[in-house]
Amino acid sequence: MRYKILAVSAAILGATACVDKASGPQAAPTLHLTATITEANTCAVSVLDHDYSSIGQIRGDVPKSFVGTVSGASYHGFGCWVATSGNDGDLIVLFSGNNLGKPLAVGSYTPVRDILDETPAMSAQVRFQTSEIGTDKLVTSESLPGSVVVEATASGGRVIKVNTDVVRWYGTF
Repeated sequence: MRYKILAVSAAILGATACVDKASGPQAAPTLHLTATITEANTCAVSVLDHDYSSIGQIRGDVPKSFVGTVSGASYHGFGCWVATSGNDGDLIVLFSGNNLGKPLAVGSYTPVRDILDETPAMSAQVRFQTSEIGTDKLVTSESLPGSVVVEATASGGRVIKVNTDVVRWYGTF
């Protein structure tokens, strides 16, 4: 009888040792995204081993100097449809503050996850959605490295350069 109890106990302990233990929440996948948006109404985006581009597809803040068009909001920004062979996407860049009727401020903006009423000045959110990943979005986050730099051109226009890591947010969020 004693051997049966020991054998059953050993079997239970052995089975317990073989059970996979959950390792906790998994980190969301991160990717590197670069983009250049110019005063000439062009967009170029590189991510997911693809180069996307377009001409004349910027909406929102008006190029040459990206003058704000949103009134009564604590943000402003633009969107730009882009495409590559077999895929298309939409780049959205939002900036904290409001620049209604004024050119986009020159300088370096800190990437953030969300632009809210209390978001500090010189913050920017970058989102990219591509047909390649369906309803998922690639977005900036405070915890990831990167920058959004706005430069002035000799003609008074603006060039926006995005160089940041993004996290993949699944469509169910």
